[in-house]
Amino acid sequence: MIRRPNWILVAVGALVVLAGCSALGPSTDAPATETITPVPVPSAVDSEAATPAETPTARAGLDAFPGVSARRGIDVERVLSAHVVYLSTRSYTVEWARWTAGGTESVADRFRRRVEVADDETYLRRDRGVGARNVASTYVGPEGAYRRVLDENTAVVTPVTVRDTDPARERFAHLVAFEVSSFLRSGYDDLDVVERDGRRYARVFTTRPPPQLVQIYDAYALRNFSATLWIAPEGYVQAVHYEFDLVGAERSFGVEWRYAYTDIGETTVDRPPWVPTDGATGTPANVSTSGAPPTDAPTPDPSRVPPSTVTNVTDAA
Repeated sequence: MIRRPNWILVAVGALVVLAGCSALGPSTDAPATETITPVPVPSAVDSEAATPAETPTARAGLDAFPGVSARRGIDVERVLSAHVVYLSTRSYTVEWARWTAGGTESVADRFRRRVEVADDETYLRRDRGVGARNVASTYVGPEGAYRRVLDENTAVVTPVTVRDTDPARERFAHLVAFEVSSFLRSGYDDLDVVERDGRRYARVFTTRPPPQLVQIYDAYALRNFSATLWIAPEGYVQAVHYEFDLVGAERSFGVEWRYAYTDIGETTVDRPPWVPTDGATGTPANVSTSGAPPTDAPTPDPSRVPPSTVTNVTDAA
């Protein structure tokens, strides 16, 4: 989910050098797209009850969001700066996930990750891979840094060395830097203000895949791309959701990514019970190895973001 500066996260582990002007207005030329049968993408909210729909308020109030202007469009650098500045002084939880439908190769892998960031030196990260029992948790705090790997019926805790030197709140705030920067620099189709539960968000919608993403998946034809970004009134990017189809010579499959920053200023991190207090390692006594699901597994829904719909569409559509 490489440094200079340690804040461009490429979704598939590749570093992309971004270039272009920092102020953008809405794009006017829609790209030619190939019509294919859409590949169904699993929804993170299929099991949830329907939530109230957003109330669009068009472009009124866009100037209240840092880096966003109804007349000039989006200043990419200012949006990114406001995002990092706001989150780097507060606790928060960031969740991100990748789903796929179809395909069996490594490019079709799925994962879910969650990081609870209490301060610059204390956080708890949980990673879940394709397998239901393939769960890894990393705790960094006053007691030290420890990693627990749960696989099949074995849970092993070992001390680890934290190689990142940047403050945790700033580092994890940069997780969406690739998406925000590359997506917005490629232009967008719609920019408006939406209201949800009495709170207003600047919403950016685009169907234009950035060249970097096309290059990453150069073995496939990238089709049906769409992305939506929600910017909170305080200036941080609360959510990013995008999806696309990868069309190959022999197989095709859908890909969906989702990021969410939640519990801003309300996230706390306590020492997990599996963290040893005397430096011992191994299988902690309080870890069940009976095959039951781990108690600290990532939440099943990493998409507590506005809105909770999955399909990226404009109001007009």
